[in-house]
Amino acid sequence: MLDRQIAPQSFMLKDLALTKPEVKELSNGLSIHIIQDETNPVLKIDFLFAAGKVNDEKSGQSLICAKAMVEGTKSYPGSELQELLDHYGAHLDVSVDYDHTTVSLLCLKEHINPLLPVLKSAITEPLFDEADFEKIKLQQIQKIRVNNQKNALIATKNLRNKLLNGTPYATTLEEEHLKAITKDDIEDYFKQYFTIKPEIIIAGDFDDDIFKFLEEHFVMLEFSRQEEQYDSKLSPVIVDDLIKRDGSVQASIRMGAISINRNHPDYFDLSIANEILGGYFGSRLMKNIREDKGYTYGIYSVLINYKHLDYHIIGADVKIDHVEDTVSEVYKEMELLKNSLVPEEEIETIKNYMLGKIASSLDTVFHQSENYKSKLAEGANYLDYFDAYVKSIRNITADRILEISNKYFSEKYCVVKVA
Repeated sequence: MLDRQIAPQSFMLKDLALTKPEVKELSNGLSIHIIQDETNPVLKIDFLFAAGKVNDEKSGQSLICAKAMVEGTKSYPGSELQELLDHYGAHLDVSVDYDHTTVSLLCLKEHINPLLPVLKSAITEPLFDEADFEKIKLQQIQKIRVNNQKNALIATKNLRNKLLNGTPYATTLEEEHLKAITKDDIEDYFKQYFTIKPEIIIAGDFDDDIFKFLEEHFVMLEFSRQEEQYDSKLSPVIVDDLIKRDGSVQASIRMGAISINRNHPDYFDLSIANEILGGYFGSRLMKNIREDKGYTYGIYSVLINYKHLDYHIIGADVKIDHVEDTVSEVYKEMELLKNSLVPEEEIETIKNYMLGKIASSLDTVFHQSENYKSKLAEGANYLDYFDAYVKSIRNITADRILEISNKYFSEKYCVVKVA
């Protein structure tokens, strides 16, 4: 009988069972990256385009374009597109971030052939109906109006505007931006950036028949343009800024500093030090500011990586009377990491936590596909990246954490407080 007073035996993760992607090429030069899984008859196809919000000439172009692309195409107008997807139990989506746009199709393997023309139509001939365009704009304007009443989002926007100043990453979408966008603007964006040659990532039960279908439907497409050059110059504005809002019952704090990219030799060790600082529920910031002081329900510290820019952000929503106290305690915890060795017991805890976190982020073929896609976008080798990450976690020492903390937590932080 199970004795629930005895903790189950624990052990450190040894190896990651990652599927090695296979790369094939269509006759027109399009690369297909395949992550094979025969256990379920499902396929997910991602077309990854190297263009996103940083390429907007008018803020919001890429977002509205992405949302309009799945409202209807010239071959499948209006409700006909949705009815067809519903009939096959499939999902078609276009998502856009700062650096990339992904057009995704998820469906059963047996339905892939009749659905590939739908995917092709979405990336080559979106309808951009006037009524759909206006509906999407109105929905996004309403969303912005709601968000602009939230202290947390106001703090995040203001931090980005200051810390990432001089780059497109500092731009945050506002109501006036959307009102200025015309249907011609999103059509121009589509014509300019969906001619960039995409990468195709397929996860699931792939076979030779699927390859033949892809060849049949996509071989005639031509993608002649390469991705755009990035020439913005980062000019951070480092301030300690307090934004007062009448009626606030809770304050939001955001602290940020420019950091390093995932290809930097210190990145993995910095991510470990950051996890100790504020990356998980047992972190030092959580124990101090949540459990000991009771200033907040939660506080986080995260490294954010874009294609051309990287930064470290710490955020919390706190009791309005403890804004300055919270900022002081954050700096205090950074100083402790810079001046005192982390105990071995705490290091073992973070090792086990982070190895488990990596394993859970790769536990399905679709999770692996998402991770592979991000590494492909970054120009990193998928398998080598995670092997190196696991090795860094296993080998991290207290001395190395002290060294990394002094190197990267000594930056001057931009602080935005909304109360």
